[in-house]
Order: sequence, then C-alpha cells, then structure tokens
Amino acid sequence: MAHNFQRAEVQELADFVGNKLECALFARKSSANVVVACGIDFMAELIAILNPDKKVLIPCEEARCPMTAMVSVQQVQGIRASHPDARVVGYIKARAEQYAECDYICTHSTALKVLESIEEAVFIPDQYVGSYLRDASGRDITIAEGYCPPHVRILAGEVSRLREEHPSAEVLVHPQCRGDVIALAQHVLDTQEMVEHIRASQGEEFIVATEVGMKHRLEREFPDKRFYFPSERASCSNHKLTDASRILWCLEDLSPEVRVNPEVAEKAIKAMRAGGVLH
Repeated sequence: MAHNFQRAEVQELADFVGNKLECALFARKSSANVVVACGIDFMAELIAILNPDKKVLIPCEEARCPMTAMVSVQQVQGIRASHPDARVVGYIKARAEQYAECDYICTHSTALKVLESIEEAVFIPDQYVGSYLRDASGRDITIAEGYCPPHVRILAGEVSRLREEHPSAEVLVHPQCRGDVIALAQHVLDTQEMVEHIRASQGEEFIVATEVGMKHRLEREFPDKRFYFPSERASCSNHKLTDASRILWCLEDLSPEVRVNPEVAEKAIKAMRAGGVLH
C-alpha cells in the first residue's frame, strides 16, 4: 500500500492508496499476512500497531519524517511535567514512542471533539495543526514546535493567485499549512477528507493546498475534474525515497520489518480509542 504523497509509479503499483490512517485501517481488513508500507517511518509504525499479527515491511528505512524528529519524547515529558493539569493530545502523524506519551491520538477533526471536554491541553507534534485547533476550539493549548516542511512551503500568495485565476474553484487546505494559508480556505481538510469532499461535490475545479503527490491520486480518481496545486515545492522528498526497485528488493527479502514494542502499541491503541480514531 502506498501513501498519497508517493511517486506516481509507486501509487500505480499499490493495492491501496491513501493517507497513513487509511492505509493502516485497510491493512486491518486485509487477509494478507505481509504488508508493504510505501511511506515514511511513522506510517509503517501505525500499520504495525494496528496489525500486530501481520509482518509489516518498509522498503526504505531512511524514509523518516522530519516533523516528528523535531519533538522528542523528553520534550513531551517535560511539557507534561510543567503542565500537570493538561491532557496531551497527539496528532495521528507521530512516532510510536510519541503516541505512548499521549492521552488522546486524533485527526484534526476528532481533536476538535476531544477538546470540547478538556480545559487545558498539550498538542504534539505539529504547531500549525495545533494553532488551527486552538483558534477553532478557543481552548488553552500548549503547542509543540514541529512542522511539516512540504506544507509550510505553500504560501498564501500562491493560493491567492490561483483564486484570482480560477474564481470558480473550491479552496481545500490541509491543516498542516501555515495559518495565513488556512485563512484562505473554504474547507480545512486532511487528504482523506479532501477525497471524500471532492467525490460529493458538484464542483469541477479545486485549489488543493497539500503535498503535490496528491495530484496523481486525484486526477486518477476524478478524471473529469481539474486540480490546481499552489506549489511544486510542496513535495516530500522523504516519501519519494521509495521507488519500484526498493519495493522489489523488500518483497524478495521480506525485510526490513517494522516492529513496535507491545507495551507502546497498547498505550497507542488506548489513546487512539480515546481520541476517536478507533472505535
């Protein structure tokens, strides 16, 4: 299975294409005993957490997420110690050891529901998602300082230019974008929600502010609609370390395998259920 941000050739090889959570949930339903996670490190860990009885492989161990590396477990523990009454809310895009420090694991949508019942929260690891949630919920949220490099390369001026050029287009913005980009959105959606929205929409044109690898999936699934991406610079080079040859070697050797400590996985699943990600 391949992530939305993968190379087009990798998406074409995959049995399933989606975001990290979609891939993990699809693997859960699959009868396959071996899952090849064509994505970055935490995607493979998420699949392993939700599929403990399957062998989970990652074709490229070097495909690591810079955002999750910006917030260490020790930092999270320090923030928790200095805010003893706060609950730690983790974004679904995090490493397994970060999950284990969280009271809740959420998407940006489920986080809004969780925050309704929390007086004080710590949000990790994405500062722009955290800022969006703070503004949308009105809650007191201490925010970690991680960020997604491809999404912050999307500039408000680029989105504004596309709005002028395509006034009929709907503006869809990923919550990991900068605040001034989010302010231009008609809809703030993660990639799964973008697909669902486009499928249900009567619109024919969409400005899509997210990583450019998403364009291949959208054009393949919706050939009669037109998509405008603000910046070719919004590309995750780490996702694109995976190519067809690495997938072949991975299948031939059935390695490298991704394993998550069972205790960490148990804590993560508990936090995902609390955060509305699992039912």
